[in-house]
Amino acid sequence: METNQGVKFNRGGGRHPLVVGATLGAMLLAAAPAFAVAASLLTPFGDVIRHVMETRGAAYASGTLALCLSVGLIAGAAGVAAALLTALCDFPLRRFFSFALALPLATPAYIAAYAYADLLGPFGALAPLARAAGFIGLPDIRSGAGAVFVLSMTLYPYAYLSARAAFASRSASIIETARTLGVSPLNAAIGLLIPATRPAIAGGVALIMMETAAEFGVADYFGIPTLSVGIFRTWHSFGDLGAASQLASALFLIALLLVGLEAFGRRGRTADAPRTASNPIRYSLSGLHGAGAVAFCSLLLVFGFAAPVAALAAKLDTSIWGYAGRGLAAAFGNSLSIAAAGTFITLSAAIFLSYVARSERAPATRIMIRVATLGYAIPGAVIAVGVLAVFSFLSAVTGAKMWLLAGPAALLYAYAVRFITAGYNTTSGGLAQIDSGLDAAARTLGASGRDILARVHAPLLRRSIFAAAIIIAVDIVKELPATLILRDFNFETLATRVYRLAGDERLSEAAPDALILIALGAVPVFLLYAFAERAPRDQGSLARTAASTQSQM
Repeated sequence: METNQGVKFNRGGGRHPLVVGATLGAMLLAAAPAFAVAASLLTPFGDVIRHVMETRGAAYASGTLALCLSVGLIAGAAGVAAALLTALCDFPLRRFFSFALALPLATPAYIAAYAYADLLGPFGALAPLARAAGFIGLPDIRSGAGAVFVLSMTLYPYAYLSARAAFASRSASIIETARTLGVSPLNAAIGLLIPATRPAIAGGVALIMMETAAEFGVADYFGIPTLSVGIFRTWHSFGDLGAASQLASALFLIALLLVGLEAFGRRGRTADAPRTASNPIRYSLSGLHGAGAVAFCSLLLVFGFAAPVAALAAKLDTSIWGYAGRGLAAAFGNSLSIAAAGTFITLSAAIFLSYVARSERAPATRIMIRVATLGYAIPGAVIAVGVLAVFSFLSAVTGAKMWLLAGPAALLYAYAVRFITAGYNTTSGGLAQIDSGLDAAARTLGASGRDILARVHAPLLRRSIFAAAIIIAVDIVKELPATLILRDFNFETLATRVYRLAGDERLSEAAPDALILIALGAVPVFLLYAFAERAPRDQGSLARTAASTQSQM
């Protein structure tokens, strides 16, 4: 295939030097922050990191691991149970819940934490009801159990989406076979369907644990000692980049461990086995069973989405809009500008890597692309500290004052490293559905590489590129730890403004910003659902939808 610059990507496995060089450069740029963090372990431990490790190190490590395991277990179980109900059973409002159960992904976990802390506080909306019912007090949400609850209710859709797509595509053949052998539907689901879809479930649970390890806002607000919180406090309290990097390396190792566990869970299985039936088999639930299914799905939706949104909406105060609106407008403008620039850079790199992956078959090139797209598995705090280390190294080597550009340039760099995976998975998925025969046919008709890109690929990739742009932009707007660490002092985004106001117990002023963030987060959820519904139900299409949804979210 020929690009518009005249560079030929050899589909037979040949490697063009310019393509290999550009891919190597993208890999090095994307991996540099992680390498910088890992390299910090080779430097001597200073007084700051020794003090942190002696006083809080064990608490940071144990807090992170305990939170990851607890949330992974609870959110994974809730997501898989909801997926089984909506994919295998027919009950009232099933079609509504099939989509609505993904809505908690639109609610950033730290915003849900602020909402629940206000709702269950001594002066919250539920306090009078608790006193009227005779309760002495409401549960203390600002605790480890509270953090597990909030994260589980906002992250379970990762397991739900991946498991539901796998169940919907595999249940017909498995349940049909089990029924001919006299196995009950419940036993077939637990004993056959869940083990057969282990790759999808393992991927969803791994994503839940990755997001939990990376979470900063919930842990910081609830006072839970985690490595993400420790990195932020070490950098801001001591200003020691070496100590922050060495602490970040521990979180980086945990992220790598989770990636390895996901790969191990997928080993020896395939999530795209041949299907023997295309129409799903659903079992009707009525009476108490139907009511129980509705109640279970309703609770997940209420706890993960409706309750936080209602709590924030109740805090809206029109009397302070004149004052709060000025800060909101500035933060919204900053969020839009940084998201637009970050999306353009990230999406451009993602499209390039997608074309390289489509055309180059060399194992070395594939490895470079894999390394370049690992950013989503690395927590934002780790990437932010790594970016600072890269800028510090460049300053020392070149003598240039890189810190003058550290604010906007570092932010854009961190966003590109963090979210290139979402863009790559979406655009490469779109390219995979374009038959290479179209390229060959166009070339036989005399079309150039530029003509093929403009008149064949561009129309077919339009929806994928649009979806990728939306997902990347929303992820950038919602990103909190990397923005807090790398932003200029007077640069406020919607996410940092919500964090600052909620931390000062000014949730009424933060409520409009938080609701805007939730509304923006709902956009990719609607898009992914719409694309999945319109996708042709051919063999393998549901597996592609599951894989793209899991990786994009």
